[in-house]
Amino acid sequence: MTMHRTGRSGPARRGWRQVSRWVCHAALVATTSVGLSVANAAAADRLPFNAAGDFSEAALRRGVQASKEACDTIDNAVWASTREHGQECLRYWAAGFNGKQVTRALVFFHGDVLTDNGVPPAYLKSTNATVQHWAELTARKLDVPFVFVGRPGTYGSSGDHTQRRRLAESMLISAGLDQLKTKLRVSEWVVAGQSGGGHVTSSLITERADIVCAVPTSAPSSPRLRWLAKGLKKDTTGYSDSYEPGEHLQAAKVHPKLRVFVLGNPADSNVPWHSQTIMADRLKAAGIAVEVLSGEGLGPKAHGLPESARAVASWCHHDLPTKEILRKAAAGLKG
Repeated sequence: MTMHRTGRSGPARRGWRQVSRWVCHAALVATTSVGLSVANAAAADRLPFNAAGDFSEAALRRGVQASKEACDTIDNAVWASTREHGQECLRYWAAGFNGKQVTRALVFFHGDVLTDNGVPPAYLKSTNATVQHWAELTARKLDVPFVFVGRPGTYGSSGDHTQRRRLAESMLISAGLDQLKTKLRVSEWVVAGQSGGGHVTSSLITERADIVCAVPTSAPSSPRLRWLAKGLKKDTTGYSDSYEPGEHLQAAKVHPKLRVFVLGNPADSNVPWHSQTIMADRLKAAGIAVEVLSGEGLGPKAHGLPESARAVASWCHHDLPTKEILRKAAAGLKG
């Protein structure tokens, strides 16, 4: 709107300015209040934090609300606090440390738990004990210090799983990794993730300089390309502001020895191949070492490669040369 000054001077002009400032302030307060009321309503609908862990479908759909005080009472949890994206209590399961200080650990991020097909029955039967047992088996199998992190709103972590693939999810997890570095006395990470966890993996590359190897697997590294390929106007979560990690890569921000292995199945019908490999294209353009690996994805959509993700990450953790990793991968990756 154009404001004309004709006919206003002295006290009249000052009065007009005061009214204008009041109107703008009132509008800002009203807008902010609406935003806060929506956010507060969403938070109020969350289920209360359960120290034993909540693996229910209701927790996945409604979210979980925790306090720092409650989080601090849990041995396998860290309070992840961000400046712009809130705070959450993230659960984790660590194994293979054996009471000794290690400089490097492999951290794995699981795929989406809440999907179009509902919730996997195995997830609903999970407990802290069963997840810890699995982490211990994985650490022994891979011969690495291993950490499994529950993404916000899953595996007993507080947060809202319906907000996945937006920037806040990865920022909260990154804040959680900061806490884990201190708690576990780790100085650098090897990160791997399946599907939605692969998106987290790609996103962390844009923010952290302590990642020496990353394996985004079956990853919608460009959620936008994925939903466009499906003929949609937004992500399947209902949001159109999903984070596009490939657009935020900076070689100066990553570890100087970072190696990335983009792993997936070209026949994946859940996450189109080009929405996975765009991350490799962007990494190459940024001058960051990257290789593309293909494997046989499991499931009706040929999508599942979590075992292969962890295997490739373990090879990198053990400092196998890239040529050797490529040779081992060419022998066959499945599931």
